[in-house]
Amino acid sequence: MLTKTSLLAGCLALALALAGCGGDKSNSARETPKTFILARGSDAQKLDPADVDDGESVNALAQICEGLLRFKPGTLELEPWLAESFESSEDGLSHTFKLREGVQFHDGTPLTAETAAFSFRRQLDPSHPAHLATASFVYWNYLYNDIEAVEVVDPMTLRFRLKQPNATILYSLAIFPAWLISPNTPPAEIPSKPVGTGPYVFDHWEKDQAISLRRNEEYWAYPPHFDRVVLNTIPENTVRRLALTSGAVSAIDGVQPAEAETVAQDPLFKLYRGPSMNVGYLAIQTENPKFADPEIRRALAMAIDREALVKLALDGAALPASYPIPPGFLGEPKGEDPPFTYDPAAAKAILTQYPEFTQEPIVLSTLSDSRPYFPDPQRVASLIRSDWEAIGLQVEIETRDFKSHLQTLRNGDYECGLIGWIGDNGDPDNFLATFFHSRAAVKGSATNFAFYQNPKMDELLDEARRVSNTAERAKLYNAALAEWSRDLPIIPLVHAEQMVLMRAEFTGFTLSPTGNIFLGPVKAK
Repeated sequence: MLTKTSLLAGCLALALALAGCGGDKSNSARETPKTFILARGSDAQKLDPADVDDGESVNALAQICEGLLRFKPGTLELEPWLAESFESSEDGLSHTFKLREGVQFHDGTPLTAETAAFSFRRQLDPSHPAHLATASFVYWNYLYNDIEAVEVVDPMTLRFRLKQPNATILYSLAIFPAWLISPNTPPAEIPSKPVGTGPYVFDHWEKDQAISLRRNEEYWAYPPHFDRVVLNTIPENTVRRLALTSGAVSAIDGVQPAEAETVAQDPLFKLYRGPSMNVGYLAIQTENPKFADPEIRRALAMAIDREALVKLALDGAALPASYPIPPGFLGEPKGEDPPFTYDPAAAKAILTQYPEFTQEPIVLSTLSDSRPYFPDPQRVASLIRSDWEAIGLQVEIETRDFKSHLQTLRNGDYECGLIGWIGDNGDPDNFLATFFHSRAAVKGSATNFAFYQNPKMDELLDEARRVSNTAERAKLYNAALAEWSRDLPIIPLVHAEQMVLMRAEFTGFTLSPTGNIFLGPVKAK
């Protein structure tokens, strides 16, 4: 049996081996690095951009694949990317893209309207040979289900026709489910060997260890700086930090804020930190009769000290969450009291009406791997257990690795579970429909982990997507939040800052509001 010490040493040895050095020795420190290594806490789930919704998979794909549009670095402002220009019809039912000349996929396939259409048609048509039977495409369908057809207007012009107006569609076309892959990729290889147009080319993947990429010598936008980029998996926070400070890796994410600040005091390192569109939350399995009454869920919410979570589990680098959308998002109630506050006495009083609820333990599911919204999820779980025990509840904590935990939530095989979401397109729909729409409550692929079913919520969210008027959309999302605050299927906990620690000899990195990590522009000084 491996001891914790030997396991940590083994992980650090792996990082050193991948770095191709034994530490930050003077000779290697003076050489221009040819490999950039990002260490993160978890591995990717799969590498099909249309069939993922976890950050680790997206961050691998962000080096390999690109879309017709993108967000300008550091902003949520749209700009053409693989398309050189685009225009929308006045009725909002068609969007036309003129593609960029001279771009090719990593396998040499030229970018044309026809080759670009492949990445959308394979989703729209269940009989398409690349519509993989093993894939769910639930998140893709939620984002793009209003697309009626993808038309090739001419060799370099692509048009999307919609069934109805969709206020989010252009922003959704800028994010990872709409990133393009080569139509010449064998369908069975799409989830594990993606072929895109990005600055780095997929090379090989050692599951739960590292994803290795090589320079795209034919990249159209700029010359990528490194021969290789490696996305290394090191689950332990401490080992990731040691790998960075020893020179074994170039950058890390998922770092505990206090540790990041300490490391960044050394001029050899730079800390990138800033707000992110995220919420860490507690999902409650509402199909479980034990939690069916919203008043029980309200008592659980009122017993949690979110200020303490921010202070003790995130070192102050977060805001307590009152709503399941980031602060300032469209539809956020203004000048109103939050739907619940920390009030353990009131929570205990509510539970006196449910004596049977207090008789058996609550099973609180958490994950072992750090996430941007929960850098130390086990600490978060421990603090919540203490809060619930203070009002007379019994609590058992079960811990799984991120992949297993995520699948447990997707299957609904849990009672209460810690998880979070990082917004992809900057729109409230990307949070509220993800959390609460009934179409996102499909066992095995759910993002509505609470399995919350509310026809009124569905109606409000569907209408908000169709409406382009900002004031009207705000009213609809405000009404949707009122439905949530009455029922509380999930309990928002924190909005965490995003943090990436990098060795100071590297420049060109920009934090993204979406939390995605784009390494293409990064170079050594």
